[in-house]
Order: sequence, then structure tokens, then C-alpha cells
Amino acid sequence: MSRHESVTLVTGAAQGIGAATARLFASRGHAVLAVDSRGEVGVVADEITAAGGRCLGHVCDVRVEPEVEAAITTAVSEFGQLDVLVNNAGVVLVKAVEETTWEDFRHVVDVNIGGTFLFCKHALPVMKAQAGGAIVNLASVSGHVGQTDHAVYGATKGAILSMTRALAWEVAPFGIRVNSVSPGSVDTPMLRGDVEIESRRTGRPLETVRAAREAEQAFDRWAEPHEIAEVVWFLAGEAASFVTGTDVLADCGWVAK
Repeated sequence: MSRHESVTLVTGAAQGIGAATARLFASRGHAVLAVDSRGEVGVVADEITAAGGRCLGHVCDVRVEPEVEAAITTAVSEFGQLDVLVNNAGVVLVKAVEETTWEDFRHVVDVNIGGTFLFCKHALPVMKAQAGGAIVNLASVSGHVGQTDHAVYGATKGAILSMTRALAWEVAPFGIRVNSVSPGSVDTPMLRGDVEIESRRTGRPLETVRAAREAEQAFDRWAEPHEIAEVVWFLAGEAASFVTGTDVLADCGWVAK
């Protein structure tokens, strides 16, 4: 075990926003535990290490409490501390409510809400012992606006907004800050899959669906994952030392319209 100036754990780090966040934090001097349910997270960790960063990949199902506990233990045993937790792991569901099975519902709730809850639960004792830390939860614009066929997904993201606000007050006496980020459309495998589902469901060409989604952003484009990672970096760092219990909309004006 060796102590580092700052240690960050990122869930859902095998691709998209999670991978971009792991890369950004490592490039700026953090030791990173990159967590994902897929073994590909090891590839991301190897790439970061090859670029001169300090990163370990760790396979974990965020729905399984013993695995979550093991991930937190690994971060502390390998790096000596845990300063930042980024709860990015999530899944999307694009289905009408009447077509949604109970299994569909449970899966999205267990990953999106359950995973965030479990990592917060098991990271907090470490952060309390250190008398400080920062948690950044990934919510979504879907927690702020209504989207057809996204009722369950949007509900989970709305729950993360509420959890963030309540937890911020709960842990403020221990010097721990809790905030969230609500991205708009970000060019990730998740969103591309979402668009493909909508294209098949509506019979519209893929390019037409994508163009419509891009038009929901004021700049008529999707964000790149690293743009959201920069918002996470801000909320996790000293520049946001007076910011807690809030959500940052990185949605390119979607909600403001």
C-alpha cells in the first residue's frame, strides 16, 4: 500500500463518460480505481498506465453489495485512501411503460439507484475517517425533462438527484461534499444504442433520429465524453469547495429552452 495525493474511484469506467473521467483524473495526478462489470475496464486501465498515469482496473457488479465492499477495500489497500467517488455506472431502458417487464424495471433500478446507493454507503466510512471527500453522482437530463419511452430511466435519474441533495446534508458535518451532473446527449455507446432502438421502434432512419437528438442541444451536436468529465473534475476538486447538494446541468441548454 502507498499513499497518493488524491485517489479516485470511478464506476462504469470501461467506456463513455466513465472511461473519459478515469483518463482525465489520472492525467491530472490522481491514482484511479476504474470499476466496471466488464473486463474491458482492464484495457482502459492499461491504456492509462501506458500513458504515465496510475490506474487499476477492477471488475465489479454494482448491484452486489459484497463486490462493492471489495472495490472500496481494493482502492484503500492499493492506494491508501479514497478522496473522490464518481458514481457513473448506469444502464438505459427505452420502452413504453406497458411494455416494460418487472425484470426490466428491477434491472434499471438496481444498477442506477442501487449501485449509487451501495458505493456511497461503503465509501462514506472511509471518507469520514479521513474527515473529507467528494462524491459526484451521474444523473441525467432525463431526470429533469420528460422523454417518451424513458419513464423508468428518468425516474431513476430523478431519484439520484434527490439522493444527492439529501446525502449532501447528511454528510456535511464530516467535510464530505456530494453533487451530481446531469448530462444532455453525449456521444457514448449507450446513447448510440438508445438511438438505434428508437430508429427500429419508429421506423425512421438512424440518421434522422440522431439529427433530431442533436437538435435538442443548443449547439446542434452531442457532447464528447471528456466534456462531461471536465464537469466532474470541477465538482470533485477544491475549486468547488463551497458547492454541495447541487446538480450541474451539462445539457447544452436543453432544460433552458
